Amino acid sequence: MKAPLSPSRPTDADSAAKLRGIYDEMRTRQRKAIEKAGALRSDPYFVPDGQLSANPDATPADALSGPDISTDDRRCLAVSSVIDESTECHWTPAFRELQRRLQEEFASYGLTFSQHPPKVGGGQLHWTLMQLVGFPDYDAEVLQEDTVYLSPQYLDCVQDSLTVGGLDTGIHINYVGVILVATGLLMIGVPSLDINEARDIVRSRLEVNKLPLREPFVNDICHSTLWRVAGDAKNMPKDLHVRLMELAKEYANINLGTVVHRKFQVGPASWRVLSSEMQATPPARRWELTAETPEETFNANVMDERGFTVSGASGQKLANELRQVLSRQISEVNDRKGQAISVPDLPIMRPMTPPTRENKEEIGDQKEDMASPAALEEMKNVHEEVRERIDELEVRDSIPRASSIATNKQHLETLDGGMYDNAATISGAAGLALAQELQKKLEEEQRALDRMYYTNFY
Repeated sequence: MKAPLSPSRPTDADSAAKLRGIYDEMRTRQRKAIEKAGALRSDPYFVPDGQLSANPDATPADALSGPDISTDDRRCLAVSSVIDESTECHWTPAFRELQRRLQEEFASYGLTFSQHPPKVGGGQLHWTLMQLVGFPDYDAEVLQEDTVYLSPQYLDCVQDSLTVGGLDTGIHINYVGVILVATGLLMIGVPSLDINEARDIVRSRLEVNKLPLREPFVNDICHSTLWRVAGDAKNMPKDLHVRLMELAKEYANINLGTVVHRKFQVGPASWRVLSSEMQATPPARRWELTAETPEETFNANVMDERGFTVSGASGQKLANELRQVLSRQISEVNDRKGQAISVPDLPIMRPMTPPTRENKEEIGDQKEDMASPAALEEMKNVHEEVRERIDELEVRDSIPRASSIATNKQHLETLDGGMYDNAATISGAAGLALAQELQKKLEEEQRALDRMYYTNFY
């Protein structure tokens, strides 16, 4: 099932500026290193996609004498997010063109990582947030009967640290270009939060809790592998690195699109992150972040259709709005009686429920009735009834800002004079309907307080 679209997230400006500086320096250093070596570094374990595509029914083992790469058991322990068919991606035409060129021009010399990898060959596009144990140390550190890395304590520490670091909702990564490194082509991005701060919190809390960390290097960038050199280096053309450097220069600062990473996992990870490999060594912990931040979810829960919040401001807002409408209605009644108009200097608010063609005539009759002394006396009685109902409402002392109900009561008491003369409300209700409407408003505020009190914030 397709994940719901996430609200747009702006890029964290400060961290983005730092990352762009890192990328500029990294691009320069990598180019110099590659030029000095005069070649790229190939992983001979894998078979290039081009050698497999000639026979679509072939297995990886059929393409090359040597190890069966379909059973690659090399692993690291990582926090990662797989970019598959369930991931919300907004790719640009430039990204699709780059993928096409990698597959057509360089398939004979490496693996192309994509959102939908082929049945045989290629790699699964993914983002590794950080490695907790590198490939060289994995067997000694993780494949032990009493390893702490897969314990609930360790997994909780990592997940909680990331949440504290800002990963409490889907992280948006805008991929802004590529960098050629000795082993392949990387897609680099700027995230919607300071990802390095989140990584530092993981490192710090692991240390505080005396839990191990075996990072092979300190990851301070945000990247996904697009293409990886594979096969026998002797079969590579001498100018392969030159051609790839030209391609990398062309796409160095091109917007490739935005990916919303919401699904994360901690556990064994392979070089290609293929589904078959992940099934063989499944993650120790998986979790999915919401499309909305806790604040957005909270606001959506406590805001009802009339816009009441738990802050208590809505009560004052309601009283002011009622007073404005009542002042206007008093003016209309005085106009009809031929009396002098005395209205506070307040802005006129439009009714929340404007009269329709069907009820215009009925409302007109109500206004005529309200102008009579008998009607005004009835409104006075209704107001007393409303005040009695307010007194009956109780709010738990333990709920924050429960005093907002009392605030509403105080504001309503300031409307006494206007209520005696006219009981029309912002929805056009009068008489007994007024009592029901005001009582409903107070009950809605009570429910909003309840929702706030029982909302869990982690």
